[in-house]
Amino acid sequence: MKVEHLLPTQQPCAVEPPAKPKKKRIRRQKLELEYLRGLVGKLEQQMMQLKTRQSEDAGHTTALNAETSIWKGIAERQQTERARAEEKNQKLRASLEGQLKLATKLERLLRKRLRDEEVAELADNKRFKLPAVAPTDDEIFADQLAHVERAHLDADNIFGGLEFADRTASFCNLRV
Repeated sequence: MKVEHLLPTQQPCAVEPPAKPKKKRIRRQKLELEYLRGLVGKLEQQMMQLKTRQSEDAGHTTALNAETSIWKGIAERQQTERARAEEKNQKLRASLEGQLKLATKLERLLRKRLRDEEVAELADNKRFKLPAVAPTDDEIFADQLAHVERAHLDADNIFGGLEFADRTASFCNLRV
């Protein structure tokens, strides 16, 4: 520094030249530089290997895509078949439910009829005496006709439900 440019309050200071770098620091920098150069070489080599692998894999990718499309087609067919089977299963379950309802209604009707017949026999034997005169053919025919009409009405009541509205339904496996 020059003394001429100093203000009266400022004092001249000695300017020291920069210190020489120490040997440890220089050695450390050299080692770091060598390490980084080696790392760059390794990374460049890896990059080249990856590029060659990528170009080789491009050929394999088309083969894998062909295999994938084959499996995709198979999976789609299996999925549609599964959906169709599930839909058929639902229809069969609904049919089975209708058949079970029919079976329970028929069973109730048979039990009711047996009870009615038993009650009628007991009532006839105890309360009523046999008429002295046998019924005529017309009376017997009228009685049988009334009995058939009652049976038809009972059957219409049983089979009149919504579950029996489908005339195409099959009741081959019905068990009572």
